[in-house]
Amino acid sequence: MYKIDKKDRRILTILNNSCRKSNTQLSKLIGLSRDSVGYRIKNLEKQGIIENYTIEINYEKLGYVAYSLAVKLQNVSPEIEEKIINFLIKNKRIVFIEKTLSKYDLAFIILSKSLEQIDKETKAIRQFIGINLKYIDMGISLENYEFPTFLFDDKKLNPKIDYKDQKDHPLDSYDKQILSELVNNSKVSVVDLSRKIKLSVFAIADRIKKLSKNNIINKFKAIINTEKLGYHKYTTLLNLFDSKVEKELLEFCRFHKQIWGIDKSLSNYNYAIEVYAENNEEFKNIISEVMEKFSKYIIDYETLIVLKKIKHSYLL
Repeated sequence: MYKIDKKDRRILTILNNSCRKSNTQLSKLIGLSRDSVGYRIKNLEKQGIIENYTIEINYEKLGYVAYSLAVKLQNVSPEIEEKIINFLIKNKRIVFIEKTLSKYDLAFIILSKSLEQIDKETKAIRQFIGINLKYIDMGISLENYEFPTFLFDDKKLNPKIDYKDQKDHPLDSYDKQILSELVNNSKVSVVDLSRKIKLSVFAIADRIKKLSKNNIINKFKAIINTEKLGYHKYTTLLNLFDSKVEKELLEFCRFHKQIWGIDKSLSNYNYAIEVYAENNEEFKNIISEVMEKFSKYIIDYETLIVLKKIKHSYLL
C-alpha cells in the first residue's frame, strides 16, 4: 500500500473527473508549480496508482442497451474457470467482468442493440459453461452514477445528479475514430489526433467538445488502482420496493465518503452500491449506515466481495 499526501489526493480527484486539464491548469487549482504537478503525476503513474487515462462512454447514445449478467458456477476446477473467463474476455460485446465471492462467482456487462442479439449471446454463454453453470441472473442496466472522490477530501467535486433524459445523437466515422483513440488514451493531444485521423486540429477539438456536450462522452478520467491505496471493493445489491426513496438514496451515496457509485437496473436487485473499504469490518459499518437509513424500504439485499477486475473495455 502506498501513502499519498493531500496534494496527491487533490491531483487524483481532479484527474478522475477531468484528466485532460493541463499541468498549468492543475497547478492553479492545487497551488503547486507546473513542474511539481508533473513530477507528482509521473510518480503516481510509476507507482501504478494511475493505471491509464480513458473516457466514459454513454452507450445508450450509441444505440446499445447494457445488460448485467451474474453467474454462479459449480464443480469447476481452476482450469475450467480459466477457460470460462477467457471465453468471456474474448467476447467484444462484454465490456466489463469482475470475479466476486458470495452469491455469484462472475459479474459482467454485455452490450446489445436488439433482443435477438442478447438472446444469441446468452445462449452461447450458457452452452459454453454447460453443466458447470449453477444459475445465471440477468438484468437491464438503467442508470449509472459515479461519485469517485471518497479517496479524497472534497466531495463538492461530485456533480449534482441530472435526472433528465436527453436525445440521441448520431455518430459518423470520424466521431467513432476519435472515441476509439480517447478510450485508449484520453490525454492524447488534439495535434496527435489530427495526424492520426486526418482532420484539422480545430475540427478535432470541435468534435470532442460536441461529444462531451451531447453526453456521448460522460467524462475524461484517470483509471485509479484503489488496491494500491489500501481500499478494497465491495458491491451491495439492494431490492427496494419504493421508488420514491430513489433520490434520497442517490444523494446519500453521493455524499458518503466511501461510496464510489450506484447502479440502477431492472433485475432481481434494482440498485447496486459500490463501496470501498480498508477491511471487512469497515465495510460492515458502512452497510450498517445504509440499513439504518433505508431498512424500511429494503425487501432484500446481497453483498459481493470483489476479488478481481478482469476486464474493462469499450465497444465501438
